[in-house]
Amino acid sequence: MTRDDKKVLSTDHAMEREGVSWEDSVPEEDRSPYMPKQEYQLRIRRAKALLARHGIDAMVVFAYGNKQYYGGFLESNYRFTDRWRHCIIVSQEHEPVFVGESVLNNNISKTTWIEDTRLWSAIKLWRLPTRFLDVFVDAIRDLGLEGKVIGLEYGPGHMSQISYQELRQIEQSLPNARFVAADPVIWEQKMIKTDWEIALYRELLPKVQRVWEAGWRSIKPGIPERDVHRKIWSQMVEEDLYNTPSWHNPQLFLCGTDRPGRWRLVTPPFYDRVIQKGDQGFADGGVGYKGYCSDIQRCFYVGEKLPPKLDDLSKWGRDAYLNTVENIVPGMRGCDVFKLAEKETYRQDWNQLIPIDFVGHSIGSLTHEPPFLAEDDLTELQPGMILCVEVGCFGSDLIWFGNMPEDMWLVTDRGLELIGVDLPRDVWLCS
Repeated sequence: MTRDDKKVLSTDHAMEREGVSWEDSVPEEDRSPYMPKQEYQLRIRRAKALLARHGIDAMVVFAYGNKQYYGGFLESNYRFTDRWRHCIIVSQEHEPVFVGESVLNNNISKTTWIEDTRLWSAIKLWRLPTRFLDVFVDAIRDLGLEGKVIGLEYGPGHMSQISYQELRQIEQSLPNARFVAADPVIWEQKMIKTDWEIALYRELLPKVQRVWEAGWRSIKPGIPERDVHRKIWSQMVEEDLYNTPSWHNPQLFLCGTDRPGRWRLVTPPFYDRVIQKGDQGFADGGVGYKGYCSDIQRCFYVGEKLPPKLDDLSKWGRDAYLNTVENIVPGMRGCDVFKLAEKETYRQDWNQLIPIDFVGHSIGSLTHEPPFLAEDDLTELQPGMILCVEVGCFGSDLIWFGNMPEDMWLVTDRGLELIGVDLPRDVWLCS
């Protein structure tokens, strides 16, 4: 190949030479494939109001779920690489700005609704700035934010996709700005679901129910564990749900005869262990849809009849769960719900234990989001929140594991409304 040939290939695109541009071949409404532009604009308006309330002039989001939440951006297979830094700048006085690496320009232009995009490139041949930091700082200055209050993602729980060193470089490059945590704004907004988000979950959860039922009903003695996963994934494809990141895949937990008194995680799909009579455990997690997670749980036992102690735990866990959700109302705090669940778990002669430090959580672009129904969470429950409540009774010896149902509930003015999955909450018999 000659030097001139290389030059042509670096400046032309095959589709353009054929007289067809990508822009002409894709309808405008497909630019934000997961949700309408109006939904994003609503979120930006609400974000601006919250920024003003918190005294923050602008915030910068790096986390995958937050870039998708505010801008629709999908990173595809490059998600975990540190080489391709992207962010969205949301300010009170301007339209949002997207700063991204040009290798993923197709992802940027075809998945985000944001029109003001600033590109950098690690490939010098493309004659763009070669450092994310340079383009980012220029954008901040263009927006008049150099001496303002800027919120950054400092807190845990975001998968923020930026290192501590890079955050320090940003702060040092803008010495006149005052940097604060953007987390209070982000989580305050994401806790309350929009009408579009609630409608999405109403669409998603019947699909999730069919996926889980297909998997649970395939659990039988003599069946390799990988076949259960195969059945789950097959149903995901059938429901058109196999367009999500790997951490949205269902997780299957098993315990039982192979290691008495202990449970083990069976997430990897390649396990050849054969399911045996007497195995017990729980299936927990869910599948993703349009950037949103789901999370439900049911416990199971492999056999024709529950052993007496597990039968008791099945009933106690079901009743503790239902008694808890029936008494949750807006205005209660996360810690209040925890105390309520604790009371239900220990009531009468049950004398069992709460195995984890919370009895529920919110959900969205991540499986676990605030508020948490935990002993130290003071967040008041408000209409529009979606909660994954998980309350149950477990045997302290872990031989008879117990029962802890989990469903997704919408907080309304009157209490909780079940949205989607409505499956029996006793321990499932798999035979």
